Amino acid sequence: MSTLEVEDLTAGYGDARVLHGIGLTVGEGEICAILGPNGAGKTTLLRALSGMIKARGRVRLGGTDLAGRSPDALARQGIAHVPEGRGTFMPLTVEENLRLGAFVRRGRDGVNADIERIHGYFPVLKDRMKQAAGSLSGGEQQMLAIGRALMSRPRLLLLDEPSLGLAPLVTRELFRIVQAINAEEQTTVVVVEQNAHLALGIAQQAHVLETGRIVLSGTAEQIRADEQVAQSYLGYRV
Repeated sequence: MSTLEVEDLTAGYGDARVLHGIGLTVGEGEICAILGPNGAGKTTLLRALSGMIKARGRVRLGGTDLAGRSPDALARQGIAHVPEGRGTFMPLTVEENLRLGAFVRRGRDGVNADIERIHGYFPVLKDRMKQAAGSLSGGEQQMLAIGRALMSRPRLLLLDEPSLGLAPLVTRELFRIVQAINAEEQTTVVVVEQNAHLALGIAQQAHVLETGRIVLSGTAEQIRADEQVAQSYLGYRV
């Protein structure tokens, strides 16, 4: 069963078109990696899927057509977007940030239980609940951003460069947690990531973008074994 279906998606900024007829399908409970060089349109793709920019084409989530809906409407449909740079509310406390993540839910039942669930994935946040988000380390801020997104109980989690600015050890731990979230909650994940090794290590499928077009698609194993991808993004020859 497909969670996300994208057909002939075009998007851009003003008169500048960035995406040119993107089409992809992500199965329920899968992790999909989006790879490509800087300027390929990866961030624009996630912004189009979450309604942050206007786009043309067809986007369906669980069979529901989402074309033309606002970001808050898409969030209520089950799309959570963790943007590049994390997007946490720095003056607010960790707890306030987490509770804001539940604003799209129709009821408040279970919010406290969900905060405890987030603590299970990110134990360090439990000890930081009364701290301002701006006082956290970069890795802790990324954990908070993902935790806040999970508070909406999303069907689809969009992650834009989650490893940006993080130490390798923190990055590996973060990807391990994303994989655990996917496995335990069956949350579908689309991750844009420059660290292709890590992204392909947790993904079931991947797509390579260049100049706003998908130029290569396949399973993570197929993409990892492709000589062009290996040389361009993984640093070795097949």
